[in-house]
Amino acid sequence: MKAPAWLREPLVHFLIAGALLYFGASIPSPAPEAGRVIVVDEDALATSLLRQTGTTDRKVALEAVKRMPAGEKQKLIHQTAADEALWREGRALGLDTIDGVVRMRTIQQMRQVLTAEAAADLSVSDVDVRRYYEANRNAYAEPASASFGHLFFAGPDGKARAEAALARLRSGSAATEYGDRFLYQSNYADAGIEELAGQFGIGFVDALLKLKPGTEWQGPIKSDHGWHLVMLRALTPAKVPPLADIEQRVRADVLDAKRAEATDSAVDKLLDRYDVRTR
Repeated sequence: MKAPAWLREPLVHFLIAGALLYFGASIPSPAPEAGRVIVVDEDALATSLLRQTGTTDRKVALEAVKRMPAGEKQKLIHQTAADEALWREGRALGLDTIDGVVRMRTIQQMRQVLTAEAAADLSVSDVDVRRYYEANRNAYAEPASASFGHLFFAGPDGKARAEAALARLRSGSAATEYGDRFLYQSNYADAGIEELAGQFGIGFVDALLKLKPGTEWQGPIKSDHGWHLVMLRALTPAKVPPLADIEQRVRADVLDAKRAEATDSAVDKLLDRYDVRTR
């Protein structure tokens, strides 16, 4: 049977095709993440590990997942599932379309939403501050510091030259007559141990801490650069400042800890809405 002439018109074909495309696009297709089931396999764990470490070697990440201790792996499973739940909830709120960001930004935005809700009414009491300070005293410890001058002796004969110089110094010679040019300073005032370890090496710092402050040259002490004679003027041991001196800092840390705890709790409640499966 021959089709009517109007049906054979190109314009009619165009209109029909356009209508089919319009109605086809309006039918929602289920998203691959639809539902309340989250499946966490080793590939998902490797992807999560890559995001956390900032590396790109998937093979290494998969091997790390396989060798991971059970407790550590369980934490990674929980974090991976939580990120997936946050991603889905964020998409449901339309957060993934705010500025065209991808998965990780959406997860971060969703976590911020939960933090704002969960931590809105948090407060910190003096008891909280005192308890946190006592439980985390070491975190507030100020490192030991030292004030000293030194003479540097480089090269294979550095130790021998330092020993010879020490004998002359103790007999009254002037310090300006000895020593080689040093990469950093010749004198240090209240220099922190971490700074000194970075410039001299940990071996030098360990030896320095064993010296007694005074007005005599001591050594030789070996560093990462060579040998040194040291005049240790003062040594301040590591100490934890009293709470009164750092109360505002501790109070801020307590609030941060409470906020993090509230956020984790909110994420866990959200995750309870999903069925997390591993394979």
